[in-house]
Amino acid sequence: MRPTLLALLACATLSAADIKVTPHEAVDVAQDGKVVARFMMSHDVSTPAKRLENYKPYLHVFDPSGALRLTKGPGFNFTHHRGIMLGFMKITVDGKTYDRWHMVKGDQVVTAVQPTADGFVAAIDWQGESATAKPILTEERAFTFTKPAAPFYLGIEMRSMLVPGQGETKIDGDPEHAGAQFRPSEKIDGTKTTYVYPGKDVQIHKVRDLTWVAEIFTTEGKTFTALLLNHPSNPKDTAFSAYRDYGRFGAFPKGLATPESPFKLRYQWLIAEGDVRDAAAFQQAYNAFAGANEPMPAVTVMLAEQPKPKAPAKK
Repeated sequence: MRPTLLALLACATLSAADIKVTPHEAVDVAQDGKVVARFMMSHDVSTPAKRLENYKPYLHVFDPSGALRLTKGPGFNFTHHRGIMLGFMKITVDGKTYDRWHMVKGDQVVTAVQPTADGFVAAIDWQGESATAKPILTEERAFTFTKPAAPFYLGIEMRSMLVPGQGETKIDGDPEHAGAQFRPSEKIDGTKTTYVYPGKDVQIHKVRDLTWVAEIFTTEGKTFTALLLNHPSNPKDTAFSAYRDYGRFGAFPKGLATPESPFKLRYQWLIAEGDVRDAAAFQQAYNAFAGANEPMPAVTVMLAEQPKPKAPAKK
């Protein structure tokens, strides 16, 4: 029998009391009595407007006080951008292609949630041509939450295992419309968004398989840093989208999956208050996550690409 992600998550650092499941609605994760993350899993499709709000699960992140939401939900610019999310614009099965990034004619539906000692595992159906058809993919998405060393206050590890409903399935898209992504709040100040990459003179549109990427963003007058760690077990030739002023950034892996060989992903996000550009801390976090011993690299720091000014209207 193939082991499930639940069986692989035996180690724990947070007590089960920190995880609160509200069936068919959300999972709250608390540290020191404050909610620091919330998994949104409602699937109310009673009206088109309700479906738009609830067609995919995602994870909200909060500041240490639990009062400030750092991530975006439905609506605003790019409604499909939401918190920590996973999706792919081009999933091909038997010659048919499905968009499970924008959720075109199909949703990601949480069918079960199982709390663990330090997180939870969600079972998710990736719908095919209809809600009653067999899912094109079934997923186990496992989250583990830790309280890491300074400068970070929250660690979020996500392991995903995507199993095709039938035969070989191609999982694809592009860096802008696929992968594991972090989307800051709609109240982000895009003029201040800054990215840090490992390596000298990194050309982010061309580079592949970065070990980590950090984003510094400001929302509602407060600045935070999100560090994404890319586990070495992830698919190779992974591109990264980490240059937008509105802050959506993450990894875009692609590949083939079969029922016997699922598509597996593993990432960790570390969240800190303030503007953190500590390459030594970033590399130390990656080494601990990856079981590596790599030296501190040179870094490239880049202000986010800003929108091009609109041409004046012709008179």
